Amino acid sequence: MAWSGLAGLFAFIPGPAVADHAAEHLTEKDYFGDLPVVLSVSRLAQPLNEVPGSVTIIDRELIRRSGAREVAEVLRLVPGFLFTRRNGANPLASYHSALDLYGARMQVYVDGRSVYSSFYLGDTHRGLQGIVLEDIERIEVLRGSNSAAFGADAFLGVVNIVTQNAADTHGGMVSISSGDKGIDDNVARVGWGDKGAHFRLTASLRKDRGLDRVNDNTRLSQVHFRADLSPGPQDELRIHAGSMEGGFGDGVAPAAANPGNIERTVGWKDVYANINWRRELLAGEVIEAHLSYEQDRYADGFPYALLPAIKIDYGGRGSRVEAGFQHTLNPGDRTRLVWGVEWRRDTAYSPSFFYSQETFSANRVRTFANVEWRPHEQWLFNVGGLYENHNIIGGSFAPRLMANFHVLPDHTLRAGVTQSSRAPGLYELRGDTRFFNGSALADWTFRSSGKVKAESLISNEVGYFGRFRSLGLTVDGRGFVERMNNRVRFFGRTGVGVPNDAINTPGPHIHGFEYQFDWRPFAATRILLSEAHLRSNSGRADEAIEAPHRTTTLAWFQKLPGDLDFSLISHATTPYSWQGINNVLDTPRQLDARLAWGFRVGATRGEAAFTVQAINGGHQEYLRAYRFDRRAFATLRLDF
Repeated sequence: MAWSGLAGLFAFIPGPAVADHAAEHLTEKDYFGDLPVVLSVSRLAQPLNEVPGSVTIIDRELIRRSGAREVAEVLRLVPGFLFTRRNGANPLASYHSALDLYGARMQVYVDGRSVYSSFYLGDTHRGLQGIVLEDIERIEVLRGSNSAAFGADAFLGVVNIVTQNAADTHGGMVSISSGDKGIDDNVARVGWGDKGAHFRLTASLRKDRGLDRVNDNTRLSQVHFRADLSPGPQDELRIHAGSMEGGFGDGVAPAAANPGNIERTVGWKDVYANINWRRELLAGEVIEAHLSYEQDRYADGFPYALLPAIKIDYGGRGSRVEAGFQHTLNPGDRTRLVWGVEWRRDTAYSPSFFYSQETFSANRVRTFANVEWRPHEQWLFNVGGLYENHNIIGGSFAPRLMANFHVLPDHTLRAGVTQSSRAPGLYELRGDTRFFNGSALADWTFRSSGKVKAESLISNEVGYFGRFRSLGLTVDGRGFVERMNNRVRFFGRTGVGVPNDAINTPGPHIHGFEYQFDWRPFAATRILLSEAHLRSNSGRADEAIEAPHRTTTLAWFQKLPGDLDFSLISHATTPYSWQGINNVLDTPRQLDARLAWGFRVGATRGEAAFTVQAINGGHQEYLRAYRFDRRAFATLRLDF
């Protein structure tokens, strides 16, 4: 058992004498330093004990020591997050429940740029792949709905990824990983600049063969550029641009079992540009503006296996343009306010998905405000909301009210309610998918009536955030009741030529609690425990278990003598299903281990690491027939 092995290894954690050999004693700064400040909850810079919600922060050190190759893997450290692979080429992360396959109900930002794709059903999982882990400074994850600050796509949470400032990455860096299953990851980075301008260019190529007996090879190349400029003493200007291109194995064999989903390679291309400007005025007043553009293209055409005259094409393109303005100010001694407006335009083009050569579009205008009011040194209230007008389905308002009570300086209670909505995507509103055998209609799989409404979610929560300084322990807990309504599903198909429609059905009622412990008993030791307990009721007797009753991640990070660094991460869930009642996974458990050695040669710093994933053996992944088996790889990184 993974847990018994983990318990045995904990017995060898060095006590204070060994820890002293590996690192210095914890200082007063370590115990009493300021709490991390986050921006991904209310749009105000707030320490963790004052945010209107529960936030997990994963810094670059944790990312490196985790041994993960994908951002979605890193999110296993967050309480309540589910991680799977639809196949080896499609890693997926979802909060609480396997509601969808592409992360369409979660907002993901990278340096202020949304990676939410408008193509097909909505997508963030591919955008999560288009990030180089070595560039990330930290990941902020709000566990819970946040449409009140970031709009409809932040339905089940916000993942805010912040990359390192270009000023902190001067010089060069190369990283090479190689191992089982064709793992071949290569990263090169160069940074340069002077006092007023700093630049970074990162290139990456990642390859592997995915899962055994599945057509899911991955080849993904990407290039990212960042510039940090200071045009004036009060101004900051950040410019980001990049492109990604990949090929991902998909489909199944033999073709006769599913002739409409044969083995093939799906192509993906993405380009983006993003500009952020910030000016600091007097007395904490700040104004900000941003403008971003992104386009992704999919190539996925193939013949229907039984009748090659029928051409299936799931390809197309989506694009997004977004512009926004934000103003932060202090109206009074005990009050802070942030307000702003954003405009976004999504487009989608796919002759197969829409039975049209037309490019479909949706425009959204958002106005938002959040007030932080401190009537007493122990009390803090966050009141805010966002109004979003969608040119197809109309307007919606997402409010939030949260109260934080500082029982003691290091112990805070939190309670509140928030309401969110998710607008249907362009395919759900305008989709029309038909396949022809020559000029004759062979099958009609989907046609939207356009009557589907926005999903809604009301979330009530109570929480606790505490620091036990003498123990080196931080605790964050959250209890919640979430009721979803108007869940969008595809329904109605009864035979060939009878299309599905997008309809609203009662959504699941989810309640439970989750917590995370971050314990640093010695300077060289860090232990993380993240766990979620929940129950989900869809109201349908034939519904699969979309939400596991328990999700647990236990991680041990240990610095050892001789510049060695050891990590052990165990992740386990109770049974649940991503794909229907006949594909309930049997208690997935995964134990990963990593051993690294840091060294220096002149001015060059290096690290050699060896990582073994699923050291406890394979487990079912996404479908009962798919398995993620043990794999190992070595990594060499040089910074110069």
